[in-house]
Amino acid sequence: NEQYVEASLRPLRHISGLDWSVYRRNLHLFDRCRDNISAWMRVNTDWQARCTDENMKRYLGWDLGLLRVEANLVFNNPAVAVEVGLLEVLRFHVEEKRADLNRRVWNSVRSVHSYGNDSLIEIALVRGDVNILEFLLSVNTCIHDLQRNTFALIRFASVHSNEECFEAFIRHPRVNVNAVDNDGYTPLSHLLQPLSFSIMPPVGVMLSHMFALPSECLVRRILLLLEAGATSHGLLPLRDCTMIEFARSSLEQDPSNVHWRSVVQKMEEVIDSRVPE
Repeated sequence: NEQYVEASLRPLRHISGLDWSVYRRNLHLFDRCRDNISAWMRVNTDWQARCTDENMKRYLGWDLGLLRVEANLVFNNPAVAVEVGLLEVLRFHVEEKRADLNRRVWNSVRSVHSYGNDSLIEIALVRGDVNILEFLLSVNTCIHDLQRNTFALIRFASVHSNEECFEAFIRHPRVNVNAVDNDGYTPLSHLLQPLSFSIMPPVGVMLSHMFALPSECLVRRILLLLEAGATSHGLLPLRDCTMIEFARSSLEQDPSNVHWRSVVQKMEEVIDSRVPE
């Protein structure tokens, strides 16, 4: 009955809409909710009948974290379907209801914690479900969002996504890993800077979430970007040198640092592989 779906959603009420770090720490609750509702859907095979134009309009501005939980919410709000991890519901919205997945009001509360207003791609990156992410990247309206915000989405993914989703995202043929921000810097250049801070004693207040990542995570994401085609010849923000020059200089200052050694080795390996014979 409906109470089963509502009871499954209720524990998520105080998590959805909060900071992404809180969301990531509680993914197990979203997994449990997904499993419960999926089981309910297998018994109630007419669940699609709940997704009507009237209901979709009613639940358009609802946020799972603030409003009273109702069973129909998860079947009429694509953002909630992505958060919970219900690919079947999301696919129904796109293929049968022709839903516009760029209607960001579906999850607007958390926009104050993000680089901008949340898109469903951002939610999927944090959710960590590769199947949902790849489906969204195949949808035209999401592709338009991706093309406008590739740099921001890669940087967002490097901080908030798990490694599997991050790698799937940056290796997707529609994602340009050398996309630039307004100043002409790439995602790789912005990842190298905090690595230098992460291996030094804290200096002042670290305003960027990037600085909170463990060095091992930063290095792994840097290596994945390089493997996906990121170039290391671009300039670094606030530094009069290229990325590879900065990496080599950092290694020279601390030859025993395994993080910089692995980054330099990968950069040189990638450069050698791209030199024409």
